[in-house]
Amino acid sequence: MSESISAFREAIVAFADRLGDTHLVPLALALALHTLSLGVRSRVWRDILRCAFPGRTVSTGGAFWAYAAGVGANAIAPIRGGDLVRVYAARRLVPGGSVATIVSTLVAETIFGLFVVIGLAIWAVSSGGLPSLVKLPDAAAFEFSFYAKNVSLVVALAVALVAIGVVALRVAEHRVRALSRHLADGFRVLDSPSAFARLVALPQLADWVLRVSTAYALLAAFGINASIRDAILVLVVDSVATAIPFTPGGAGAQQALLAFALAGAASQAQILAFSVGQQVVITIANIVLGIVALQRVFGHVRIGHLRRQASVDS
Repeated sequence: MSESISAFREAIVAFADRLGDTHLVPLALALALHTLSLGVRSRVWRDILRCAFPGRTVSTGGAFWAYAAGVGANAIAPIRGGDLVRVYAARRLVPGGSVATIVSTLVAETIFGLFVVIGLAIWAVSSGGLPSLVKLPDAAAFEFSFYAKNVSLVVALAVALVAIGVVALRVAEHRVRALSRHLADGFRVLDSPSAFARLVALPQLADWVLRVSTAYALLAAFGINASIRDAILVLVVDSVATAIPFTPGGAGAQQALLAFALAGAASQAQILAFSVGQQVVITIANIVLGIVALQRVFGHVRIGHLRRQASVDS
């Protein structure tokens, strides 16, 4: 952890030293592509919600602002705390809708993307773009290095969590039956392969193209003459580092993995500057958009209050 924090500090210093070298045109393009990507993702979620709650009207604008509210909250909250805000915002779209159903729509939204990330991660490791499991303990990648160094502990905790979950399900078996029906509603989009392909898979493929384009524009903005391969590696690192982050935006792990992934594309100083710069730019964009979204949906931006209220309402 100390090595990761030290690397993160070095990256901040490098970013400050090279801030004046940032190219504004590709940076503006990256922000535009990122916003468009969020729009595509929110539209996919809207269609999943419509399948989960047939007969309900879920507006495109409402889904976008609810999605943006969660993205903004996730930018500053660790362990994807913003998803709770998104669920609470979604209840404004479908008044009286089951929280379990809304939560399962979030899972349904990630299914296709999960396979894409796994496939890209396997490609990245096999092509030498990311450290393998054997090298990961020495990568100074914060939580990922911790996982790799303490495999037995991680496995034991996972087994314990599964055991606790099984016991809890047995104890609450009579309530689980009703809950399972609500959960199944959120996955209704999976009932029709053609509907899933049309409403989820194809739009998300377009979104992945937008994400790669965003990464490519960000590399250009920070003066790195990169390839499409490098842009894909940046995207894989971002997806892996923010999957279950201990820190907001996966700070620390992201810098260490990018230093490995882009080692042959630019100097160490450029990579460090980019690793912080692109994270700062996207985080600020998400926070600003999230503030606007929270104000539009809830009329205020007190995230702590929203999370507490969401917990009470659920």
